[in-house]
Amino acid sequence: METREFGLIPFWDDALIDWAHTDAELSANRLRREEVVMTLDRPWEGNSTDFFTVFRDGDIYRMYYEAWGWKDKPLCINVCYAESRDGIHWERPSLGICEYNGSTDNNIIVKGIPDNFTVMKDTNPACPPEMRYKAVMATNADPGAANNSLQCLVSADGIHFTPHSVISSGFAYDTQNTLHYDEVRGKYFCFLRELRRREAAPDLRFFERTLRGICVLESADFEHWSEPVSLDFGGAEEYPLYTNVVSAYPYDRRYFVGFPSRYVERREWTKNYDRLCGKEARKERFDVSPRYGLAVTDCVFMSSRDAYHWHRFDEAVITPGPENGRNWVYGDCFPACGELLQLPSAFEGEPEELSLYVFENHWMDVPTRLVRYTCRREGFASVKAPYRKKILRTKPFAFDGDALTLNFRTSARGGIYLRILDGEGSPIPGYETCEMFGDSVDRAVDFDESLQKLSGETVIFEFEMSDAELYAMRFAEAEK
Repeated sequence: METREFGLIPFWDDALIDWAHTDAELSANRLRREEVVMTLDRPWEGNSTDFFTVFRDGDIYRMYYEAWGWKDKPLCINVCYAESRDGIHWERPSLGICEYNGSTDNNIIVKGIPDNFTVMKDTNPACPPEMRYKAVMATNADPGAANNSLQCLVSADGIHFTPHSVISSGFAYDTQNTLHYDEVRGKYFCFLRELRRREAAPDLRFFERTLRGICVLESADFEHWSEPVSLDFGGAEEYPLYTNVVSAYPYDRRYFVGFPSRYVERREWTKNYDRLCGKEARKERFDVSPRYGLAVTDCVFMSSRDAYHWHRFDEAVITPGPENGRNWVYGDCFPACGELLQLPSAFEGEPEELSLYVFENHWMDVPTRLVRYTCRREGFASVKAPYRKKILRTKPFAFDGDALTLNFRTSARGGIYLRILDGEGSPIPGYETCEMFGDSVDRAVDFDESLQKLSGETVIFEFEMSDAELYAMRFAEAEK
């Protein structure tokens, strides 16, 4: 039995759902593809711009990304900077820091790195001003190099970075490793790549003999770090996860959310590859390395309450999309790290949405594009019912509060009823709602009796649903 204080309870995992008495379905939801917010077409940006970091910093949004080249544009990897006032329109300031083709009129802030540059702003009140911004990067582009490590760089202004320390060594760091200060727990977390050997026949390919996964380490002072520990997915299917894209959930920072890209490599070229868009470009990749031609990638959603134990959905939340000649390749669906941005809806009167950014045209002979994806609050996953009525029942739990709101959606014909049961499963008189229908992220729930009477008691919530989705519920103190 778990007591909840005022705050959010998202339906993102099995922690609260009593599956013995539930026939509604919990599954992930696809994010919506919106507009192109940047086309990376400057000469120093090459044609392989990737590994973006985006976060809000006061009145502006900051963006960091790696720019380099594929095939006939062999640029070294440069880190570039952009900023925005609204999260949609981005500018590349001329910073005068690094030279490109004899000029410093560009937005390059770090030149010629090995790979994997990711930035965070440290919100720890004890953080020295000169270390307010922190970045991590691999010290060697070869994940198997014996001298590879994860280096931290620091900055006072988020533009000029200097080396500071080594956070970890002995692992594979060829991904976007992410660094976080957890304001709730008062400690730092770093999520990085691991390469784990599988027990398999020696004639199998590298990506069948090894598994690219995610591990986490922590520190109380940013100087002394724990040993990395593999994320626990509760016995879920093992498959390669290329990135982690972990951040604190902005509406309730007790929760971590992640959007790892998933790597899928089929064993051989089939007729489907001949029919799949971009056949010629894919064959060129295949000639460089078979996996570059055979592999495809997408993105899944995962969430955690402690940074170590995760619920991962296997349904993709971002897919390569309609075939356009430049997608369904290795490198699709790699979201930007940093944080989910809370931006206004494009439609007047509708609630703000969460925005995530994904780059497209990976390793193509056209400029990379950065595309914004959106999702409703808590909308990454939900409990769903078709037109035929279904039941969602919670495990026994206790809450603290005297007001309840729901984040839900129904059709005009569909609806949701909520009944509160005691710890033994019997209905409590006065605690059954009328039919609730509509589409709201914070619909107040009405009972005949005061919810305050049940605060701290062991109860069970039973939802009867038809053509409806339930995303989250939130307890609060009622307005006086």
